This record gives sequence, structure tokens and C-alpha cells, in this order.
Amino acid sequence: MGELHNNKVVWVTGAASGIGRAVVEEVLSEGGRVVGSDLPEADFSWAEDIGEVFVVSGDVSDPEHNEMAVKCAEDQFGRIDGAVLNAGMAGRVDLFDGSIESFDRVMEVNVRAVVLGVRACSRVMRPGSAITVTASTSGMRGDPGMWVYNTSKAAVINLVRSASMDLAARGIRINAVCPGPTETGMTTGFEGQPYEDMRRRIPLQRWGHAREIAAAHSFLLSSQASFVTGAHLPVDGGMSANSGQFTPPAFSL
Repeated sequence: MGELHNNKVVWVTGAASGIGRAVVEEVLSEGGRVVGSDLPEADFSWAEDIGEVFVVSGDVSDPEHNEMAVKCAEDQFGRIDGAVLNAGMAGRVDLFDGSIESFDRVMEVNVRAVVLGVRACSRVMRPGSAITVTASTSGMRGDPGMWVYNTSKAAVINLVRSASMDLAARGIRINAVCPGPTETGMTTGFEGQPYEDMRRRIPLQRWGHAREIAAAHSFLLSSQASFVTGAHLPVDGGMSANSGQFTPPAFSL
């Protein structure tokens, strides 16, 4: 076990599965303790016997849930040193006649919830604390049929930039991690040819793993990134480095 987060307390949203669970496991492996929050129906059975994990159920777009999660960190562990605002949802809405209510819900979860999370934890964090947010490479570019999701993640990236200005005065850092195609429960719909098409457009010729995204969050939370704030870090196998005009060369090994 490492000591990157030794005795630190980190709040992770969307913690029951995928990238969130991988972040929890990464923080624990580095000596930290975690308050994990997710929806009431989320499966946290894997964490039942882990004393360093305290689970809170609720909707991240609800201010009361965010306040409760932070209070639980203080009540259970005495403090909060970091937050990984990871919860999010995908969304495809027809641009011309799709439901605007669906757009509103994606923005609630992917953007409003981040604002609420930042507000809740920054009120009690001490100087030297850090926040990370799961954005997406989709927030850096456009994708066909995904204007809702892309818009929400672009908002998150600029929210992180802007919030870093205000949080710096309190000695708190905030950064965004931008995953590319990553194998999680949310991406299981990309099977067969869609999966292969995306894989082929990634210069490293494979999809990412949740643990690789978690490692980026862990670094940005740690003191090793003490001079990094307001940044967005692509973790995408080189996909965002490509202009998109040409397909990267296949491996020749």
C-alpha cells in the first residue's frame, strides 16, 4: 500500500461502480479513507466490510445530499481533504424535436451537481485540499448526436477553470479529468462494430480502463500536483491529440 493519501479523507460521488469505484479503491490503496455517495439503488455490497469506506445514498443534484455527504465525512472521519465529483449521466436528445426536459436532467446531474458539490465541500476544506471533477474529452470537441452530453461536459471544464480562481484564495485546488473511451457500465452499449470503430480511432489502439482514470484523479488530488489547478487532463490514449481528419496508423508490432 502506498501513502499518497495517507490519513486523508476523500468524498467520491458516483462511487458504487465504474470510475467512481476505481477511485475509491485507488484512494484506499494509498492510505486514505472515503465517503462514497451514489443513488439509493446503487450496489455498494463490495464495500460492506471495508471500515475505511462510509456510504451515503442520494441524488447529487439535491443540495441536501451534498451537505449530508460532507457532514458524514466530518462526523465519521473528522475532516475532508479531497473530493472527486465523478457522478454523471449520458444523454442523447434529438436536436430538432427532442425532449428539453431530458436536456435539463443531464445538466442537473453533470453540471448543477458539480456546483453543489464544490460549494458543500469547499466551505469546510482546509488550505491544501483539492477537488477533482470527471469531465470528458467529449467536452473538448463535438460528437454527432451527443450535443447534450458534450455541452454539459464543456460546461464542467470551464466551470473548473473559473472556480479555480475563487478556490485558490482559500488554498483549495480544483482540476478536471477528461476520460476518452473507457470500459465502464455506462459504455456497455458500445459493443461490436461501434466499439471497434472507436478503438481504431485511439492512437494507443485500445479503450481505457477505469483504474487508469482513477490514477489521474489520485495524482491531481495529491500533494504531487500541488501547483496544478484549473487544468483539464485528457486521459484518452491520445484521441484528443488527433485533429480527426485522419485515422491513426495501426500498430506495426
